[in-house]
Amino acid sequence: MMSRYSINKSRPHFLTTAAAAMLAVVQGAAAAPSLDDVVAGVNIDPAQISVSGISSGGFMAHQFHVAHSEHIMGVGVVAGGPYHCAAGSIIDAVTKCSQFVMLECRQLGLDAKWCGKTDRAPKSGQEARRVAAASFAEAKTQEAAGRISKLAGLQGDQVYLISAEYDAIVPHGVMDAVFHFYADADKAAIEAGHIAYNRSFPARHTMVRDTFNKPAGGVVGNCPLPPVPPPPVDGDAFIDDCEAVARQRQLRERCVCPPAARAGAAAPCPPPGKQAVCKDLQDVDLAGAILRRIYGAQALQGGRVEVAESDVKAFDQRLVFGKFSDIPYNELQNASMAREGYVFVPPACRDGRQCRLHVAFHGCRQGGLTDRRPGQSGNLFAKFAGYNEWAQANDIVVVYPQVQVRNGTVATPPVNPRGCWDWWGQYYTHTGYHTQAGKQIRAVAQMINILAGGRELLPVPVR
Repeated sequence: MMSRYSINKSRPHFLTTAAAAMLAVVQGAAAAPSLDDVVAGVNIDPAQISVSGISSGGFMAHQFHVAHSEHIMGVGVVAGGPYHCAAGSIIDAVTKCSQFVMLECRQLGLDAKWCGKTDRAPKSGQEARRVAAASFAEAKTQEAAGRISKLAGLQGDQVYLISAEYDAIVPHGVMDAVFHFYADADKAAIEAGHIAYNRSFPARHTMVRDTFNKPAGGVVGNCPLPPVPPPPVDGDAFIDDCEAVARQRQLRERCVCPPAARAGAAAPCPPPGKQAVCKDLQDVDLAGAILRRIYGAQALQGGRVEVAESDVKAFDQRLVFGKFSDIPYNELQNASMAREGYVFVPPACRDGRQCRLHVAFHGCRQGGLTDRRPGQSGNLFAKFAGYNEWAQANDIVVVYPQVQVRNGTVATPPVNPRGCWDWWGQYYTHTGYHTQAGKQIRAVAQMINILAGGRELLPVPVR
């Protein structure tokens, strides 16, 4: 039952054709091809679809998992927050669910005590559980109304969570609420063995990676830690090579055992009480850690191989909206989505074999055309976050949906000055943003359906 929404199963074909034809005239010869064309011949295993994301993309990955848990079997959340965290309020989004306001207050040099009052994120385990309880209660409400999948669909799913040690944008307490949403017995009650939560990796608010297939130049950062100041926001891709930092921390914590210790002739190594920290440090290849948690080590036994950045292909997201809307360009604008999305398809996935599908959501300031190097274009997160190298060797298709900055106003939304995925609704994509009828969730669900061979696998409600 879809309550006041219905599933688009009978819209006349000529409307879809007409909308596509109109778009073809508008978009011109330089437009990217349709997702249907880019992934022609791909055969996705419908039982092996997963999502992950960082920052606002972490919020969206969690939202999407909850909204479509019937079809999503695993999730990775990097510096995100719990379902309906902002409760429809842009103020809560930047004070309770993140520390955007406090950080900007400090950068302006305003009174530290006043700035501190804008930090309303949970500070204790009790507060995090309280936030998680409100989050799960909202999910139950939406489940009862038929606007999201049955929450029982979360059972058995694999979950990877990470809240980096020096993340000043999404604090530990917010991510702790996500953990309690999934783990607590009175909420999703996912088994402990199905959840990994990394709370100690030494990094800021960034997509952690290592040196494998790292591009030349300064596109990927070098993981500066306090007291070193963070790089300027405008030049930060929020993707960092933290391999050297992790190695130094491993030596400091005695995670790297000398031969004598391994032979049992010295003190225990790692020392008692350091096992969890040492385990967290192994996740320097974060994309690999996420995929390994979701699909299992056996599914990734192909390891990693180098891939060319040109193997990431663009597709026209307007044509995705054209599948369920007669005004796709307006719908795309109202959803703050970019003209182009990106997809990585291993050659082996075009020969008819079944492949897994992973949806990777970028964070704020990471969407759209971010590759401004001379002679290059496209999206840096889609190229260098670290997923494609694993995908190539292990038959995983990775799709990178894209949102971008929209400088709307309260009277003429969407208001999205940082190019974030919507986790608050107000002055953005409005109510229902966290349900299957949400403007962005609908678009991504349609992308999955296209990748699944055009099947109506995930519901795509129409208003």
